Amino acid sequence: MKQIALVVLFLSLSLSLCQANEARQIIQEVLDRDDGATEVARITLSTCSVIKKNKKIICKSSPRVKVMDMIRKDYGPRGKDHKTVTILLEPACEKGIGFLQYDYDKKGEETDQWLYLSALGKVKRIVSGNENEPKTGSFFGSELSYEDMEKRHIDEYTYTILGKETYAKRMCTVIESVPVPDRAKKSNYSKSLSWVDEPRNIILKTILYNRQGKKAKRIYYGNIKPVDNILVPHTIVIFNLETLRRTYFIYDNIALNIGVKDEFLSQRTLTWKAT
Repeated sequence: MKQIALVVLFLSLSLSLCQANEARQIIQEVLDRDDGATEVARITLSTCSVIKKNKKIICKSSPRVKVMDMIRKDYGPRGKDHKTVTILLEPACEKGIGFLQYDYDKKGEETDQWLYLSALGKVKRIVSGNENEPKTGSFFGSELSYEDMEKRHIDEYTYTILGKETYAKRMCTVIESVPVPDRAKKSNYSKSLSWVDEPRNIILKTILYNRQGKKAKRIYYGNIKPVDNILVPHTIVIFNLETLRRTYFIYDNIALNIGVKDEFLSQRTLTWKAT
């Protein structure tokens, strides 16, 4: 009986390992999906507090609307390092506020982020309180946090396939991602669930859980259309279950693989664009 029990335990562990490897591979293919060597986009951001009325979620009052330009360029031998600059154009009172982010593919290399406040005329580096605390604050007052903006590193999480489910008329694989201990110290989230459209290697929906294990945010990726033969979500919706606020990111125009000068993606650009 002891031998049978050991065999059953071995088979169970082998199956779990295979499923974990499969889940990791699916997420790796999502991260490796071609999204263009450069991206230039005009984005409208709309945020409001919400209430439920007649079984629908609606804004309590007029949303705060902002318009911005975003430029990204890939670097490194595999194009896995990214530099991104975003500049607010509207409203007029916030024009010139900028955000700069450098993402690195190297394991253990943390994302660098800077914020330029045109009213103060200073570039501020965004950091956590200490190395064992997550960052606080939001991206241009939206329901995306600075952590949400960072590049994901595959080795900072463990992965489990929870099953298959139809979402947005697409069959998706539902994958749970749990941060490893070192990442968990610096994260606002204890885990996430992602609905992955495997044939297209695109995540259609994500649920983020806070440190207490409760649902914190739901993120939806929609209006997926090709740009230069590359599928791109043109609408991203973030619903914050803790603040009861919702943000829409609408990509009005997107261009991929066009020339972007290296010097444009620097701190100097933040101050130059604001003048």
